[in-house]
Amino acid sequence: MLLMIGYLTTPTTSTGVSLSEFWAWVRYLSAITPDPDLRLTGSFSELDAHQKTILSDDFGMGAPLLWLSERFDLDRIVDGRYFVEYLAPRLGATQRRTAKRGPNKTPDFVARDVSGVWHVIECKGTQSGSEYSARQLGHVGPPPTGGVAQKRSIVFPSGYSGQRLVSGLQIGVPHGEPSRLTIIDPEAEKPFQILETEMAMADDAATRCVVSKSLRQAGYEVAAEAISMPYDDVFFMERRATAGLSDDEGTAGLRDERAREELGSRERTVQFAEKYVGRERQFMLPRPVFVNDKPVYRVILRQGMHKEALDEMQSDPSIVGPLSASSADWVAGLGKSVSKGREGFASMTIGNIFRSEIILEE
Repeated sequence: MLLMIGYLTTPTTSTGVSLSEFWAWVRYLSAITPDPDLRLTGSFSELDAHQKTILSDDFGMGAPLLWLSERFDLDRIVDGRYFVEYLAPRLGATQRRTAKRGPNKTPDFVARDVSGVWHVIECKGTQSGSEYSARQLGHVGPPPTGGVAQKRSIVFPSGYSGQRLVSGLQIGVPHGEPSRLTIIDPEAEKPFQILETEMAMADDAATRCVVSKSLRQAGYEVAAEAISMPYDDVFFMERRATAGLSDDEGTAGLRDERAREELGSRERTVQFAEKYVGRERQFMLPRPVFVNDKPVYRVILRQGMHKEALDEMQSDPSIVGPLSASSADWVAGLGKSVSKGREGFASMTIGNIFRSEIILEE
């Protein structure tokens, strides 16, 4: 779950240092009790309201997406806002704005499974009990409330449309109710409509989002930016203008040159699991964390991309135009998200292109 939280909270399109790429493991490693069900320790359950909200939001994403990815065999988990912003200009909706909050916000995530069916997912999380969790999920009304009231959904054409889900995680605390994950499937209102002829663009948006997050987690920030924001005549014009970025090919060429340098450098990288190249972080814990009655004093985190994929990306970091029409072999390496764990170790892979690991040492 912590590996999934790290992936989900890694931004798709931003520059600069982001602790979200690995902070979940550091912050939350000591937040979970040794109980057989998911519960927070007493100290974490008594955080101030702001910090509790952040934890609830993070767990409220990580737990359901981990559960859903296993049940639905998801191979693309995409930020909802990025997905809509990528597609809207191409679908003639350049004036339609996306909101970060309120009834017009985009869903938290859009996810595709290995059969090509798409699911829309909104996530809620709380430590305030099952009644509050039920209010977060909402009611059909009238008027509709909570997650049910979300009006700005995404509707896919027949044959591609899967579930529209709202998940609610009630997180257990000591001497309180056990954790409970509830998932409902309300109807959408005023949807963002995608036609069958536009599904290739939807695939392109999803692939770019997943690869950008993976590159960023592996330490290739410039390459992540290049793959997520290729220059063309409509994509992210407003975002580029707001950030003071140029859309001309000269600027994009300079960025691609920097990305090629970054992808070719192995000075600060490690190779692990035979074929993955990325970065490793080691953290000495200020006090031991007990896992199955054994103390853990050190945590090792590894995140990497398949070496052959990095070598291929170096020749063309941005790939202007649909990825499906390119000659990039690495696209076929994407596959479903798989999380595995055993005592003192867990891993998360996306196809054979990305791998992250967490190792707990005494």
